[in-house]
Amino acid sequence: MAILAIGDVHGHYEALLRLLDKAGYGDGDELWFVGDLVNRGPDSAGVLRFVHGLARKRVVLGNHDFSILVQAQRFPGNKLQASTLEVLQADDGEELIDGLRKFPLLYADTRLQTVMSHAGLFPQWSLEQGQAASAAVSAQLRGSGYRDFLREIFGNLPNQWSSELRGMDYWRFAVNAFCRMRYLNEDGSLNLEAKDKPKKTKGLQPWFSVAQTCGWRQLFGHWASLGLRTEGNIVCLDGGYAWGGQLAAYDVENRRLAATLSAK
Repeated sequence: MAILAIGDVHGHYEALLRLLDKAGYGDGDELWFVGDLVNRGPDSAGVLRFVHGLARKRVVLGNHDFSILVQAQRFPGNKLQASTLEVLQADDGEELIDGLRKFPLLYADTRLQTVMSHAGLFPQWSLEQGQAASAAVSAQLRGSGYRDFLREIFGNLPNQWSSELRGMDYWRFAVNAFCRMRYLNEDGSLNLEAKDKPKKTKGLQPWFSVAQTCGWRQLFGHWASLGLRTEGNIVCLDGGYAWGGQLAAYDVENRRLAATLSAK
């Protein structure tokens, strides 16, 4: 049995199937997804239907997955993207989107000493702190008040971590760290604006260049301009397929790329 971690799919269902075929994926294998299953591509519904139907999977939520959850609530003044409408127009569309609420922000595999999240584990957090933050957000997503939670979750503040954060401030910081983080400011706060590759960004620190409290290998996506990075304990699997780059499958146990698929 192989464990394959898949980069940001962004609604490219047919490309996902081609990648899995190229990687030699079989029924007994397990698939891990680093988030951003939806949006940008032509068949987000197909991707969600496929992922929900898998018997062996690990999935963490990305910022685009949160976005489609929020849009599907049809809050006043909330504009629906075309890719969200595409899913909602399917007979099972609402069910497909609602099923995202069961997925966490963080998955930790003790045997492989590997953690997976969409954007990364905030450097100041231990694994236990990250797990607690993920569990706190999951409790909100799965609870009866999830619509109130989704109505308020978007926003850039607070961007400075404190153990004193409570309620929505805590949950929003956790979602931003797990789903949107790329750079930290000099004071260690989240910078949620910069998206370029590190050599083009001055005065900011890539989150993974800061001393990590958790020493396990980290699998993440989200950062298309960073590109595929599979050496050592920092593994970025966002090859930017939605932008004409590559979709990647990573062999988690053997620590190597199993296959890539070019969009060009």
